[in-house]
Amino acid sequence: MPDWLRRLAQDRLVWFVVLGLALFGADRLLQARSQNIIKIDLPLVEKLVAQWEGQTERRPNARELDALIEGYIREEILVREAARLGLDGDDIIIRRRLAQKVEFLLADAADKALPDEAALRRFFDENQSQYETPETLSWRHVFADGAAEARALKATLNGNESDWQNIGQPFMLNRQYARQSELELSRLMGTQFAAALFAEKTGAWQGPVQSAFGWHIVKIDKRHGATQAQFAPLVERVARDYQKVERQAALAEAWRDLRLRYAVELLPVEDAGE
Repeated sequence: MPDWLRRLAQDRLVWFVVLGLALFGADRLLQARSQNIIKIDLPLVEKLVAQWEGQTERRPNARELDALIEGYIREEILVREAARLGLDGDDIIIRRRLAQKVEFLLADAADKALPDEAALRRFFDENQSQYETPETLSWRHVFADGAAEARALKATLNGNESDWQNIGQPFMLNRQYARQSELELSRLMGTQFAAALFAEKTGAWQGPVQSAFGWHIVKIDKRHGATQAQFAPLVERVARDYQKVERQAALAEAWRDLRLRYAVELLPVEDAGE
């Protein structure tokens, strides 16, 4: 054996480096092997079963459970391959899904138990106008080919309305509506028509009234007055609304706290000519 090789073999530093490289290589080999091992344990199986029960409302049989596990294995392999190939780096859909999952986690942390009745009553009193029922109309109409025809139809209908559904021009929407608010009517026929109809009286055919579609003869069968909201019949709805408002406020606060953990640096824009 050459002297230089004998000296290297007797040098502790050399053996230390060789041993370190060997340990590093073994660790990398074990990590690589562990990447190819998919562990199926009892908590995972219980999770798959719970997901199945949530969708089907029954427990899976043996064949279905095997299919669930095999499906998980397939998905896990594909996810690991995607990560190995770097496919998760710049995919906008994955970015959005990850951001959405964090928002779900923040929302779960923000959920609180229902408040007591006193807190719900305060919330109801502060937002009572949202629960009041506005005045509504039950009404009918006949569509006409112009204002002149509408005036003629009004005279006919006020004389005999027995065949009112077959009089006038065809119309793409309904000829009769029940309990419509002015806002609902505005969305359907236009604000001008809704305001004119709510100004009409009940009991006789009125018009002509113009809508976004054309000219109509209208009749209000009944006015349903506005009602003041009462707490007791609406307590479940008030509780849902309260939780929604509280959740939104808690999410906003959680986002502010999260945002403070990150700094944003604006990099200078490079000269396009460079």
